[in-house]
Amino acid sequence: MEKPALIRGRIRDEAEAFAAASGGNVAMLFSLTLMPVVFLAGAAVDYSGASNLRAKLQRATDGANMQLCQMAVSSSQAQLEAAAQTYMAGYMDGRPFRIEAVVPSTKPRQIELTTSSEYPTAIVRAVNSSFAKVPVRAQARCFSEQQSFEIALVLDNTGSMLNSSGGVSKMQAMKTAATNFVNSVFADPLMAGNTKMSLVPFAAMVAVDPSTYRTASWIDQNGKSTHHWSFIQGGAAAVAGFSAYGIKSRLDVYNHLKGFVPSWDWNGCFEALPFPLNTQDTKPSASNKDSYYVPAFAADESGNGGEYQHQNGASTVRSSNSYINDTTASALPAPLPACTTAPDEATRTGQACKYAQPTNPRTSMTVPYLGTVALGPNVACTTRPLTRLTTSQSTLTSEIAALVANGYTNIHEGFMWGWRTISPNSVFGDGAAYTKPYNNKVVVLMTDGANTWTSNPLNPTLKSSYSAYGYFSNPDGSNVNARLPAGNANPTNDAQSRAAIDALTLQSCGNARNAGVIIYTVGFSVSGDPIDQKGLALLRDCAGNASRFFVASDSSSIDQVFQQIAQSIGRLRLSM
Repeated sequence: MEKPALIRGRIRDEAEAFAAASGGNVAMLFSLTLMPVVFLAGAAVDYSGASNLRAKLQRATDGANMQLCQMAVSSSQAQLEAAAQTYMAGYMDGRPFRIEAVVPSTKPRQIELTTSSEYPTAIVRAVNSSFAKVPVRAQARCFSEQQSFEIALVLDNTGSMLNSSGGVSKMQAMKTAATNFVNSVFADPLMAGNTKMSLVPFAAMVAVDPSTYRTASWIDQNGKSTHHWSFIQGGAAAVAGFSAYGIKSRLDVYNHLKGFVPSWDWNGCFEALPFPLNTQDTKPSASNKDSYYVPAFAADESGNGGEYQHQNGASTVRSSNSYINDTTASALPAPLPACTTAPDEATRTGQACKYAQPTNPRTSMTVPYLGTVALGPNVACTTRPLTRLTTSQSTLTSEIAALVANGYTNIHEGFMWGWRTISPNSVFGDGAAYTKPYNNKVVVLMTDGANTWTSNPLNPTLKSSYSAYGYFSNPDGSNVNARLPAGNANPTNDAQSRAAIDALTLQSCGNARNAGVIIYTVGFSVSGDPIDQKGLALLRDCAGNASRFFVASDSSSIDQVFQQIAQSIGRLRLSM
């Protein structure tokens, strides 16, 4: 028997001899066995590429088909095919495709879209030219009802809009942008014929047409609201005294005053409702007297008519709106108390009798550093009346052209009146039900500033300027807290009052979003007059979605922003 070592040596020698005799043939055999492996790997690459194209084509077809379903029912076959070509091109990013068929039908409304493309192979083509291109195909069918749109265009009309935005005023730039927005919306084939729009100019307050709504049932016509007589002292006795002059409400006070100064008629503004009603879109209810809207009425502040400040002993008292004297030339008939003396600042501010027989009425005064400022009961009501939901493009554009800039900023009131114009629940009742299928409710809110309510520490009675919330402290001794969230009670300075209005704004925006309203916000923040970070954050949070919050820095970008929003609204699609 051979030893194991000899056996191993023989096997090694025979193997080396075989290798030497057949070296070239082994290499050829190896290469032949490798070719199928390479082909299979290349075919896998081609298959993967074709699969990716198929997936991309299907996504594009789905997206284009959804957009086709939003087109007007009256769209022709040629219009549908042209739109399909445009939408597909946008989704396919330069990859070739073909529209095989666009098949619309009605009852129910549906559109079927069929598309195709080809994937050029590499490895497979080298082996078999019949597989040089792999065809892929996609099909989608959408079911849709015609969508409708209710859009509230809420625009800042405050005095700062007169500042420059680079070549033109912010006001003029905004008017151009808003006009282009309206025209774009009504020209969009997805929206034309199915869109209503309102226009809500705002500053410190928002106005309605006073002649149209003077007798509206949702206004506190009979002075029953807790807040109705806050501009006078004396309670029921003072109100009873007014009755001798036919006065039973603030609107009657206006009627009386315009007999002395014709411009002192009601301009159509309201004070804010109590909290939380001022963050909701409900109608007034007979069971709650404070749910009715109280016409705005700025109190005559202490001092003689047109007097910016006066001395009270050693104290300097400053009044931003003293438009008649605090006393009358003679005592008035009963039952109004005498009005010939005013022993203290509170009495000088709150005497009812001075409105019955206004003495020394003034419509303006000169203020250091500010120049001439307006005075009167409408002092905070400076905007044109809002325009309710309408399908009239010309009405909207003509109203935009007529807007004027004056007053300070109250985003909360602007937003709330914008929401009310599209709400089915509020005073106008123009909006469709929130549950209406395929209906989009949209608020587009533009401002160039932050919420403002100026304190006045040199007025010991009122402690602030007049606003939609009254005064920090009203002439009847009440305060503003009934109109503010509990966490923002008792404001004493500008920062606290701003925080209070910011809180109201955010709660209102949240309530609207919860009801199904889509909110777009625009901050018009130019370098010479920027919105601070807190103000921008408020707008972002109001929108509730960063993609619906925009900042414009000049006249060109404000127009671009409004065009972006118009396009975005046109792309809104509901789940089908």
